Amino acid sequence: MTTKYSRKTGAPAGGFAPFPAGAAEIVLTSVYMDGLTPEDRIVLKPEIGWVKPAYWDTGELEVILREHSPEGPVVYWTLETCFEKALTSESCTVLCSRSEHVYYLSVRSSEARAVITGPYSLQGSVLSG
Repeated sequence: MTTKYSRKTGAPAGGFAPFPAGAAEIVLTSVYMDGLTPEDRIVLKPEIGWVKPAYWDTGELEVILREHSPEGPVVYWTLETCFEKALTSESCTVLCSRSEHVYYLSVRSSEARAVITGPYSLQGSVLSG
């Protein structure tokens, strides 16, 4: 497969004040992919730097990728844990069903066991062939 193009959005570590992830989903960033054909594949690569709060033994963070809107269907979900700090980096591949797609990177932590410190990003790469 050949890479047609890649796009990446996000924020660097130190580019924002760290903030807690709570029970409600927080959209960190999104990536817009266009010029797609049914034969294309999109490889999504979210990356999130985070730490556990001092008052918990372990941290816990849900990473969610949604399609079309911040409330759209979930295309990827994982639950990450850490003992002190983590740089979560994942990858998933989705098939194209339209000529354009928007993907949203969200996080949540039901018991507020995570603080987003950065960097965070969402990269989308379109593969054809």
